Amino acid sequence: MKILKLSSLVAAVLITAACHTTKKTETSAPTALPSPSEPIYIAPVSEAVKSKNGVFVPGEEQVTAVQMKHPGATLANLTDGYKLYTGSCTNCHGTKSIYRIAEAKWPNIIDDMGEKAKLSATQKEALTKYIFAIKATQPAPAK
Repeated sequence: MKILKLSSLVAAVLITAACHTTKKTETSAPTALPSPSEPIYIAPVSEAVKSKNGVFVPGEEQVTAVQMKHPGATLANLTDGYKLYTGSCTNCHGTKSIYRIAEAKWPNIIDDMGEKAKLSATQKEALTKYIFAIKATQPAPAK
């Protein structure tokens, strides 16, 4: 019984010590709430997760944009294309900017590299839809 009490006491002391540490931790939560009269801007999710090189997990914005050229495109297709790009493609070439290559050049690149990487027709189609979706939502160049 004494061992159980001693174990409980040691555990309580360790937990208390850990909770009262002086080390500051970073949080993403605001430190103060805005006043009711202050406007609050909440960025759309897609804007918040886009990278500067165009390599990011696609969302509904990309699905909607690519459906102009590929009416049957789904989020699952784009996600498969993203996984291929960040897997097969970047394993050999590193992460290259999707934005830097003109849309007209991508089909030839995908055909040539897809053959070397032994991608199936379905995989090449998913990769094409992903690239075109990213290109369709590419931000305007900075002036």
